[in-house]
Amino acid sequence: MNRSTTKSLFLDALYQVLDNLGFRILLVLFLVPVALSFLIQFGEQEISFLWAWDVRYVDLIPDGLLRGSGGAPMPAGEAQLPPGFRDGLLQNIATLLIDSVADKFGLVFGIAAISFYVPQMLERGAADVVFSKPVSRAALFLSRYVAGLIFVGVLALVLVGGTSLGLAVSSQYFDAGLLWSIVTLVYGFAIFHAISCTIGVFTRNAIASILLTLVFMPVNCGLHAGWESIAAGDRQEADYYARNPEKSVPDADESPAYSMLRTGLTAYHVLAPKSRDATRMAKSWRKRFEATPEFRDADLGLDVLEPPPGFKREPRSSFEGEGLTWLAPHPEGSGEASWKLRSQDMEVIGSRSGMVKKLRKELSVDPVRGDISGRYTDRFEWVEDRGGEKRLRRRWVFQINSRILTLDYDAEATWARDVEQENNAQKFVASIRIEDALSQQMTGADYDAYFGWNEPWRFNAWFSILTTVGFIVFVLALGIGRLKRIDF
Repeated sequence: MNRSTTKSLFLDALYQVLDNLGFRILLVLFLVPVALSFLIQFGEQEISFLWAWDVRYVDLIPDGLLRGSGGAPMPAGEAQLPPGFRDGLLQNIATLLIDSVADKFGLVFGIAAISFYVPQMLERGAADVVFSKPVSRAALFLSRYVAGLIFVGVLALVLVGGTSLGLAVSSQYFDAGLLWSIVTLVYGFAIFHAISCTIGVFTRNAIASILLTLVFMPVNCGLHAGWESIAAGDRQEADYYARNPEKSVPDADESPAYSMLRTGLTAYHVLAPKSRDATRMAKSWRKRFEATPEFRDADLGLDVLEPPPGFKREPRSSFEGEGLTWLAPHPEGSGEASWKLRSQDMEVIGSRSGMVKKLRKELSVDPVRGDISGRYTDRFEWVEDRGGEKRLRRRWVFQINSRILTLDYDAEATWARDVEQENNAQKFVASIRIEDALSQQMTGADYDAYFGWNEPWRFNAWFSILTTVGFIVFVLALGIGRLKRIDF
C-alpha cells in the first residue's frame, strides 16, 4: 500500500469511530467524571464543591473511627486525619473509576458498540463496493481492527487523561502512574476486539460476534484464575521450604484427575491471552511513581510511611537490633529528642502481656489501651529526671505474629507537650501501617504478589505480553485467511 492509501484507511477508521452512536454515548458518560474532577477540589482537610461549599473529611467519618495521639477513639471533630489520607482517597477514587467504569463497563459496551464493523463490511452489496477498491482484503480487515483501537484509545485518553488533568488543576494532585492505565486499557481491549473481528468474519453476524466474545471473556479469566491459584500455591510452598531447609519436602501425591487439570490449565495459560495481567502491569507501573515508605518490613506487613516531622533517621540503626532510631535536636539546646521502633522475638523476651506487666511494675504506671493501625497496644507515659532535665517518655507495646514491637518516644517534657509537637507525634504514630493477618496470608498466596518483570516465566510480565501479542496476531491472521477465501 502507498502512503495515500494508508492515510485514507486511517481516516476511514477514524470517521467510523466518530460516527458511532455508542462512542458518542460513552464519550458523554466519561466526560461527567472529568468535569467533576475540575469542579471538586480535594484539599488536605476538606472537600470544596464548586469552591463555595466546604465539607471536612472528619465530618464524614463516624465518631470513634479516628484516633488521638494516645490511640484512643476520639470524636471526629477533635481528631486529625492520618498522613496521606487525601492522596490515598484520590488513589482509591481513580482506581475505582478505571477498574469498574472503564475496564469493565467500558470494555463490554465498547465490544458491543463496534462488533458490527466487520459483519457490516461483509453484507451483500456493501462487500461488492468495499472489495472493488484497489485495497487488499487484509488491509480492509485490519483497518476495522484499528478503528476499534482508536475507539477505546480516545475514550481512555479522555477519561484517564482528563481526570488526571482535572485533579492536577483543582486539587494539585498528579499521579503520573495513572496515565499508564491508558496503555493497559487499550492493551486489554485489543485482545477481545481481535476475537470479535475474527468471529465476525466467520459468522458475518454482529450479534454472534458480541455474544461469543462476551462468553469468552469470563471463561478466559476464570481458567487463568484457576491456573494462577495453582501456580501461587506451588510458589508459596517452594518459598516455605526454602526458608525452612531443615524440613523435608513431602512426596507429591496427585490424583490423575488433578494432574490432568494442572496440565490442561498450564497449556491454556501458555497459549491463551492473559487479559488479567493488564491490570497487574498498570499497578506495577503506578508503584514506580508512588512515594517510597520510610521503612518497610514485608514479612510483618509493616510500613512506616514517613519519618517523624523534624526528625532524621539514624542510618546505622537496626529494626531487629537496638531499634530504628530517629533523632531531632531541641531548639533550646537540650538533649536530643528521639523515636525508636524495635522488633524482638517473643520466644526470646517472653509474651506481650508479660512485658506489659513488667513495665507496669517497674514504672508504677498503668498503661492506656489503644491501637496502632488496628493492632491493640498498651501505651505507657511517664516523666523522668535526667541530669536536671525533665524528659517525657512514651512507650507503645504491640504484637505482630511472633514479634513484639515497641515504639519509644523520648523528649524534653515542655517541648514535647507543645501543641505542634503533640500533633507531629500523632501524625507519626498514624503513619505506621500494619497489614492484618488475614490480608498477609491472602497476599502470600496471591498470584499478584509474585507477578513481575524479572520473575520466572510463570509470573513474568514479558512472557505474558509476548504470548498475548502472539495470540492476537494468530487470531487476526485466522480472520484474514478466512476473509481471503470468501467468494462474494
